[in-house]
Amino acid sequence: MHQSLDFRDPSYPDYMCLLLKSLYGLEQAPIACYQGFDNYVSYIGFTHNKSDHYLFIYRRGIDIAYNLLYVDDIIIIASSESLRRSIVTLFGTEFTMKDLDILHYSLGIIVTHHPGGLFLSQRKYAEEIISRAGMSNYKPSLTHIDTKPKLGGSSSMTYDDPSLLRSLTGAFQYLTFTRPDISYGVQQI
Repeated sequence: MHQSLDFRDPSYPDYMCLLLKSLYGLEQAPIACYQGFDNYVSYIGFTHNKSDHYLFIYRRGIDIAYNLLYVDDIIIIASSESLRRSIVTLFGTEFTMKDLDILHYSLGIIVTHHPGGLFLSQRKYAEEIISRAGMSNYKPSLTHIDTKPKLGGSSSMTYDDPSLLRSLTGAFQYLTFTRPDISYGVQQI
């Protein structure tokens, strides 16, 4: 080993820095983790969704299961409870995990179970956005959006906290997953 060409110390040419914490590979760690997960779920019969590589689909006859990976959370939705349990058992043999049973809330989405399927709602998440904006006591009203934009990059409007505005805008973009009816208004923001 030798000192880097950019950081040579002429007084101590034989000295080396003691690395206490590895900085290399941190960006690759999630990729390696995802690859391991991807390989295993492919091995047990899941395939990638074409539009979202973190969504895996399992189909065998009338059985169907969806597996969504988000950072270190795995959401499994299956056509039968026995299929869900068998998938959880298979995952448990390969990964250290905890089964939290029926999904009720994840990533700001409330999941309500009905005989005909699932109902997804971001009501609680929307209420949190309104609270962060300081508008909890405001009364709701119908808002019609002007489709002729009047905003430009050279607007003279200033904001006390532009980071709050950016944060709220991002939160509204996430809200459009279950509320596509507000997509145009959020896009204008």
